[in-house]
Amino acid sequence: MHIEKPDLVIITIVGAILAGVLLLELLRLVINDVYEMIARHAKVKKEIDQIRRTAEKMAAANRDTARVRDARIALRFRETSNLQRLEKECEEFERRRVEVWHDLGGPSASGLALYSADISNSALTNGVVAGMESICPLWRHLHRARVWARTEMEARTALQQEFALADGYSVTNVRQVQGSSAPGAQRGVVRPS
Repeated sequence: MHIEKPDLVIITIVGAILAGVLLLELLRLVINDVYEMIARHAKVKKEIDQIRRTAEKMAAANRDTARVRDARIALRFRETSNLQRLEKECEEFERRRVEVWHDLGGPSASGLALYSADISNSALTNGVVAGMESICPLWRHLHRARVWARTEMEARTALQQEFALADGYSVTNVRQVQGSSAPGAQRGVVRPS
């Protein structure tokens, strides 16, 4: 079998036409899918942009909420601190407003000087003494003691005997009262009898 040149041209043209028809049919089927894919891609991209904008709005709202919350927490902390400070100041003012004095005897001999000291007992002040149902409320206030003695060391000894460290007392700020001396030691002063 021998194919002539004109027949070859006709076969080639027919083959090209068949290939074109086949290509058009394939494109007709695939183009719908391509259009759908492009449409889906655009829709997905639009949704992603919308989600991104929503997320940015939520993040901004969360930052604002966190800023307001932190400001409220800071304000509450400052107010609580101020309240605690004021309560302590009121407590200290109330404690210092009343002074309870303990006199440990009067001058019995000449040459004695008057000493004063601060007395405290934290267990009694805070009201936590085991075995005691009620504690005198006066221990919330400032306690001071007066004692007549020849020297500061004698005054300390007398104070420690009366307010023992073993009982939880602490004696501080022992000092001689200015201008104090036994009644007979003051010149020119006559005491009524």
